[in-house]
Amino acid sequence: MPPLLLFDIDLTLIATSGAGRTALDRAFEQVIAVPAATEGVRFDGRTDRAIITEVLERHGHPAARFAEVRDAYLAHLPAALAEKGGQVLPGVKPLLDALQRELPGIGLATGNLREGARRKLGHFGLWDCFAAGGFGDDHADRSRIVAAAIDALAAAVGVPADPASAVVIGDTPLDVAAALAAGARAVGVATGRYTEAELRAAGAGHVLPGFTDLDRALAVLLGG
Repeated sequence: MPPLLLFDIDLTLIATSGAGRTALDRAFEQVIAVPAATEGVRFDGRTDRAIITEVLERHGHPAARFAEVRDAYLAHLPAALAEKGGQVLPGVKPLLDALQRELPGIGLATGNLREGARRKLGHFGLWDCFAAGGFGDDHADRSRIVAAAIDALAAAVGVPADPASAVVIGDTPLDVAAALAAGARAVGVATGRYTEAELRAAGAGHVLPGFTDLDRALAVLLGG
């Protein structure tokens, strides 16, 4: 059975130069009248649901206001992406093109909201590369997102939803931990703020410095 490959988004596939944080700060200022509300809040490897809930509670607002902030964030995101520029990380497009030729489908396992993921990847022309995924709309726990992503991608390509056949590719120790907790394998990619050594220490079975060596990346992702 072909592997179920599930990619993280931010600093794994793309760098948005802070567009997500900018849009979220604008959303919080609109909804709860607090400027720079996310200052000091870590985003790496976390889910949008967890981040929004933490910031609301930090500023004395109930988590029940999540939907208001979510909707404002999604409204501000396209302009923030346009302003900040950003890029598809080196080697990503050739890798995705090659994987689409080799596999019936590839997927996402991301803490981004589904619509946020669509807008970010759509901005860079990558959204249509993915058949299915797990997203941060419903779960703060990334391992549950990975489990949902396995189910969704397996259904999309018509194979059993076996975690042992799934590989999660991400740039943070939290991506690695979520993969392992869901019974999947983890491939770390040192394209974000964590080193190869830190990703290995987190339990990644393989670690890549990036995706510019296409042959090596394909060997790791397709060869287990």
